[in-house]
Amino acid sequence: MHFFFRESNEPNTEGVDGDKMMDKFNELTEHVRYCLLCFFKFPPEEFIRRTTIIYLWIGQGYILQHLQQKYPSRKEEELLPLEEDVGKKIFDELITNGFIVRCSLEPNSCRMSPSARSSLYKEAEDTGFTSNGTRDLDAESVRGKPIGHSCLINVGEAIISCKPDIFDKMEHIRSLYLGRWRTPAAHHIELADTKVLHGMRKLNKLTFLSLRGISLITELPKFISELNDLKILDLRACHNLEAIPDEISLLKELTHLDMSECYFLEHMPKSLAQLSKLQVLKGFFIGDSMNNKRPCTLFDLSELSMLRKLNIYTSAEKFPTRWDLNALKEFEGLLKLTISWGGCSLTEKTGDTAASASASAFQEEGKETLHLRLQKLDLQGFPMRSLPSWLCPSNLKELRKLYIRGGNLRDLGQLRENQGENWSVEILRLKYLDALEIDWSKLMILFSKLIYLHGKKCFKLNFQGYERNMWSEWKGEESSVWMHKKAIDTRLWLQQKFFRSDVNSINVSSLLGYNQKIAQHNSNFQ
Repeated sequence: MHFFFRESNEPNTEGVDGDKMMDKFNELTEHVRYCLLCFFKFPPEEFIRRTTIIYLWIGQGYILQHLQQKYPSRKEEELLPLEEDVGKKIFDELITNGFIVRCSLEPNSCRMSPSARSSLYKEAEDTGFTSNGTRDLDAESVRGKPIGHSCLINVGEAIISCKPDIFDKMEHIRSLYLGRWRTPAAHHIELADTKVLHGMRKLNKLTFLSLRGISLITELPKFISELNDLKILDLRACHNLEAIPDEISLLKELTHLDMSECYFLEHMPKSLAQLSKLQVLKGFFIGDSMNNKRPCTLFDLSELSMLRKLNIYTSAEKFPTRWDLNALKEFEGLLKLTISWGGCSLTEKTGDTAASASASAFQEEGKETLHLRLQKLDLQGFPMRSLPSWLCPSNLKELRKLYIRGGNLRDLGQLRENQGENWSVEILRLKYLDALEIDWSKLMILFSKLIYLHGKKCFKLNFQGYERNMWSEWKGEESSVWMHKKAIDTRLWLQQKFFRSDVNSINVSSLLGYNQKIAQHNSNFQ
């Protein structure tokens, strides 16, 4: 049975300049070529998330090997924190060269262009990236063959019902993507029998394992801790998952752990703090738990010196407390922080007195200063009406991206505008904030360095008064504004570069990644 291996039979496309595409392909470094050929593991019509493909590249070892060739004198420990950022640059390079194209509705999703698939199919076939069926996947048959055979992806199986012994001849597999990767995430996958997972025990070379979105997994088998080379463990949206084994601490190579949207997972094992190489941790729960064991705390996590991205899910309305803030101050390397409030009542307190009292208590807990080096802060379902005192420009001087989505927020700290505190934020996204009310002039005072503003369903935002040298677009309940002539020129440059006419489809994060090119492009306007 080969239940998740795609039969691959790519047709040739008429009228494609294959020689030109091959010339571009040959100009790429060896491991960037492998990155591109990974797209042959997916159906040609499907868009793939940028995170999905980059994690696959990391799991396959392509990015690390690329960095080792580029910086032969640097140690592996120095290169590991660079992998994800380098992956994003490779992603942008492949777009620039026309090998892959973005989805207009999901800017961070892409697929290989038809001309690239047609021109590079023979190359992909020769290097093992179009393997189909189990006959290509036993250890003997891949001996001496290129690295493309070491990646396995569930392309279309909704119910995984195979026997555990299907993995018996797959000891060479480095990346196993059993879970959901399609975008949007509407594809249902369930595990008919959890014994299937036990067949992975022999995959001792596995570096990337994704069980994303698979239903009926209530707990992970303890032998997961025996996968000594595992770097990325993706458990996102495993809605039935209730426990993470304490033995997870034995995964000494783990750099990425995603437990987002696992809402039954209410106990964080203290052993998480022993994952010394962890760089990205998503879905860390803070709140009440029925488990009597002592959970992992923020203070415990602060010992992880390589952690640079943390996503917190909390049921505590008054999070973060003073104790939490003191813990967050210990995260010296943290660059991106997401806090999602879930299970907090946004409507049960009625009347100005109750709301004021609650906000006052929250402010009291937040009088400690932070001084974090955060570059991005994402607040989801913010439960209070006003920003707490700790959330101010003086505590977040290096903040460049601020996203606030959903909640009761009514203001953005307008009262501080006369205290000489202005945000350094360049990209501001505000979504689903029905009560938020601020006029344009005050917004410009608070965010004097703003380059791009995106609003959605913020009905009380007053955009009247923006200047003529700003570029704006309005689409129903969404609005986008680029702030000044330099930003407008940047937008037009990005629009031309990505062959898109819709500002909402532009990946604004690319703005920061193309700093040098943008500066050169706008030199006439400085």
